[in-house]
Amino acid sequence: MGDEYPEVGEFVIGTVQSIFKQGAFITLDEYGNKKGMLHLSEISLKWVRNIRDYVREGQKVVLQVLSVNPERGHIDLSLRRVSDAQRKRKLQEVKQRQRADKLLKILADELKVSPDEVDNKIGKKLLKEFDSLYEGLEAIAGDDKIVDRLSLNEKWKSALIDIVKKNIKPPFVYITGYVELRSYEPNGVNIIKESLKKIENYKTDSDFEIEVGYVSPPIYRVKVRSKDYKSAEKLLRNAIEKGINYIEKNSGIGEFHRKIEEVRK
Repeated sequence: MGDEYPEVGEFVIGTVQSIFKQGAFITLDEYGNKKGMLHLSEISLKWVRNIRDYVREGQKVVLQVLSVNPERGHIDLSLRRVSDAQRKRKLQEVKQRQRADKLLKILADELKVSPDEVDNKIGKKLLKEFDSLYEGLEAIAGDDKIVDRLSLNEKWKSALIDIVKKNIKPPFVYITGYVELRSYEPNGVNIIKESLKKIENYKTDSDFEIEVGYVSPPIYRVKVRSKDYKSAEKLLRNAIEKGINYIEKNSGIGEFHRKIEEVRK
């Protein structure tokens, strides 16, 4: 980001370079150490008697960008407009970016290629689908099939998955089950469709996702995302039970299977 400037309203990480009577000069860590000014009036909502009670030389701070003038090289910053939640979120974002960069550097070393090559083949592609590189790697940790979208050879795929699995714990877990649905009624197709809707639209108070996919008649795949395996397993069974109850009330047959092999015996 050497030639780039931050956008107005953006939250940035800065290092306090020097303090003077009317404020402080800040170097922006993410923008090639460009300098910005933190005016006294933007340090705190309270009356500031001593600036050093709030910031000190060498300190890392999260600030909001108030105005930018690239032609004059001026960047005005605010400390008082940054809430605790915004500060924590920004610090977490920076930490995750650094960690993602480190993991791709490890991958480059393992594959004996340049970091630029890894960035082109992996980093830039992940950023097209995800808001951040770390979010993309985190998604791979939860579902390594995402790597297939990157069009990597087997050596690269294997190395990437291995490094991600060892270093990133996914925020969610994914489990899959199978439901066998049969109906011999004249409107059997509609009954099965409605049963699948009951599964897919199953509601609880938890943060989760249910995805229903087609395998081959009469087998359907049900994939659940939840915060832990215990809740995911319970959710999977409850959702499928909802669909089975519906089809059985309509003279059909439903059966839950944890593995695809159980269906094909």
